[in-house]
Amino acid sequence: GPCGIARDSSTGTLYIADTYNHRIMQYLLNASSGTVVAGGNGAGPGITQLAYPYGFTFDSSSNSLLIANAQTNNIVRWVLGASSWTLVIGSPTGSSGSTSTLINQPIGITLDPIGNIYVVDSDNHRIQFFVAGQSNGTTIAGVTGSPGTSQNQLNYPCWVIVDNQLNLYVSDTSNNRVQFFSHS
Repeated sequence: GPCGIARDSSTGTLYIADTYNHRIMQYLLNASSGTVVAGGNGAGPGITQLAYPYGFTFDSSSNSLLIANAQTNNIVRWVLGASSWTLVIGSPTGSSGSTSTLINQPIGITLDPIGNIYVVDSDNHRIQFFVAGQSNGTTIAGVTGSPGTSQNQLNYPCWVIVDNQLNLYVSDTSNNRVQFFSHS
């Protein structure tokens, strides 16, 4: 069940979320087989485990992966070569929530050029913005806990992309559309 993919543009290394095996795989340039670089120890909330890692992004500034650990309702950082993760956003125990510090089924994640984090908080029907180094987020798209079809609502979003002008493109999955949110 591969669900996420990222590439290190400086080396050509490819990373794939092997979601249903609870791990991230690394494929070096031109390699036909990969190695486990995160997870691979079964599903769970332990610091050596991942639980349905759908989305993730490669953070070249820290040589790490930021992983949307969906079932444990958190965002974790796994430094390449390490044997465990550190908590970045959400609950260390798997608790879900809709406050500014808790998330519910994070599916997608991306970074902007200065390291701010954008999280697709799918079951809360919102995109949360976290200033680099902060764990207290702000809803910048969608209405927390309120799925809908209006222009300011999302319905189980799955992915977010930020362009070079900080505009957002959100896959609003259950509404069968891609939403554009202009940076103002």
